[in-house]
Amino acid sequence: LAPMKTLVIDAGRQDKLRPGDILGALTGAAGLVADDIGKIDVFATRAYVAVRRALAKKALERLQTGRIKGRRFRVRALG
Repeated sequence: LAPMKTLVIDAGRQDKLRPGDILGALTGAAGLVADDIGKIDVFATRAYVAVRRALAKKALERLQTGRIKGRRFRVRALG
């Protein structure tokens, strides 16, 4: 079992989303620390975030109910 779980955010560069915005959403509202978050890849229409497996469910729930840059995006777990 991999130590990290990947979350997919249905937003990307075309939504002006940056890795810092995602990190901020997770460390701020979701209450995770930066060490719990792995690689963040932002593509044109999607963003992928690696989160420590034990905290993935919490991170997912917070991203689904919270906002990134003042907007709501669809977030789901990969796999």
